Amino acid sequence: MSFEPVPFQVISDPRQLKAFADPLRIRLLHILAEREATNQQLAAAVDEPQAKVLHHVRTLLDAGLIRLVDQRIRGGNVEKYYRATARLYGLRPGPDETTTLAGAVFESVTREIVASTTLWPDEPPNWEGRRARIAPERLAEFTTRLQALITEYWGEPGEPAEDDPEVPTVALIAATYRFPGEG
Repeated sequence: MSFEPVPFQVISDPRQLKAFADPLRIRLLHILAEREATNQQLAAAVDEPQAKVLHHVRTLLDAGLIRLVDQRIRGGNVEKYYRATARLYGLRPGPDETTTLAGAVFESVTREIVASTTLWPDEPPNWEGRRARIAPERLAEFTTRLQALITEYWGEPGEPAEDDPEVPTVALIAATYRFPGEG
């Protein structure tokens, strides 16, 4: 049974958004967006105990973010293969989910950056951090221009910019937020 995830799926359902509130589940979704895998294979890939991974796999399955795509019998055991429903998810949280999701997403990104710098120490990440007072209309203009630039290089959500497997995948995260230091 072959299953291909949809290129892009918008998530706004609170139950599905709650599934994204855990960095390990985000890591599992990244793996399952690329390939099918069993619980055992996922546990090995994320270096976590199988029981812990199985708990998170069940949460993702119950939320409808992954699906069972195959079952194979090996040595008297049934191996269940899972796959993400989408290659890329766009999160549209309501006010109640934003705080929880932000922590999980940025913790997951932090893990990716640490892993990247470990695997490719000669290719450090590029980042820029700034704080400024910007009027709301200027911020809206900045956001529009930034989204256009991202689309120019990354394509539309779920649309690969490069199809060459020799070209490395590069991740981008950009966030604007009201700086909490001003009270």
